[in-house]
Amino acid sequence: AQNRYRSYIPGLLDRGLDVRVMTGTPQIQERSEADTDKSWYQAAPGTWLSPITLDGAPLERIRLPDSKSRSRTQIYYDALLEVCQQPTEGPTVAQLLTNMRPQALPWLRRLKASGVATVYSVSQFPTWQQKRIFRRRGYQRVYNSFDALVTNSQAIEVFLREIGVTTRIEYIPNGVNLQRFHPPRSAEDQQARASLRARFGIPEGHKVIVSVGAIMPRKGPDILLQAWRQVLQDWPDTHDPKLQKFGADVEALVASSAAPEQVHFAGIVDDVDNYLRAADLFVLASSREGTPNSVLEAMATGLPCLVTPFLGISAGIGTADEHYQLVAREPGAIAAALKGLLRDEALGQAFGQRGQRYVVENVDQQHSLDHYTALYQELGELAARRR
Repeated sequence: AQNRYRSYIPGLLDRGLDVRVMTGTPQIQERSEADTDKSWYQAAPGTWLSPITLDGAPLERIRLPDSKSRSRTQIYYDALLEVCQQPTEGPTVAQLLTNMRPQALPWLRRLKASGVATVYSVSQFPTWQQKRIFRRRGYQRVYNSFDALVTNSQAIEVFLREIGVTTRIEYIPNGVNLQRFHPPRSAEDQQARASLRARFGIPEGHKVIVSVGAIMPRKGPDILLQAWRQVLQDWPDTHDPKLQKFGADVEALVASSAAPEQVHFAGIVDDVDNYLRAADLFVLASSREGTPNSVLEAMATGLPCLVTPFLGISAGIGTADEHYQLVAREPGAIAAALKGLLRDEALGQAFGQRGQRYVVENVDQQHSLDHYTALYQELGELAARRR
């Protein structure tokens, strides 16, 4: 969510909003000269680092304790209050992206009492939905303390209402930057595709299956690798590039496969769009999401997409078996679907074309930015009345 909202900064600035960012964890590695004598890890908890600029917006950074604790919560929200109470020409709206917990309720009340409007983004289906009832009540209270909630999934909105959330909820798709994510359409795009394949030793005629996301149980990398091992039996020239670090179990699956050299670890990369344009198929095998932008970005690139059912799935990623192919979250089913798409190129092209058209018509990032701007302006009027 943090990286997604970071991508919104230029568009919000272009729409006349005054954007300021505060974080307790650095999202960038560059440090200003003022930070050379006191780096992020050397600073004591509660220390403000020298402000820097992030994509045109001022970035305030507060050093937090490394472990989760009451002290960490207090330092973070005290810092948020301090930033939000700085003098400004207009009203202040605080958009929170942190992992919200009921312990934050006292600070949220103080924010509202100081004349600040508050909004929180619920961008992933909660993990506590089946926990004991008092947990639900705690989240119900903290969510209802916001002036508005934003969610990128209709399924999450339904869930929030079911647990008793009565505050305003705005459904706003994440939005895809169509200037960045699109099918190969220039010589530069084709060169980037060829360059990436050459970097990993992938001949142009070989097929590439790509999956984007953290390597963790929720994302199902083990399931994908088990499916890929079955695909190799019929399609020995397929490659599977990963875009995060492998765990020990995943490494063992790779090492014991028939072609371990055809699984490619790319690490954390900034040019995901180029990786998508270098691929032939996209797979998401997650168990829980909000609206996964990785799917929408792959669709925007024109890739046929294979998706397994996940907690939180909704119409936000289009219609199953029209804009993407929905298959059971099981290696055999995924392998069979992949083989079918590899065998029937016309079927894959049809999925790719319909998926791309859906993204262009429904989830252009510019529409999402317009929606956010209107929401912030409305909440700004509410904040002005509180002053």
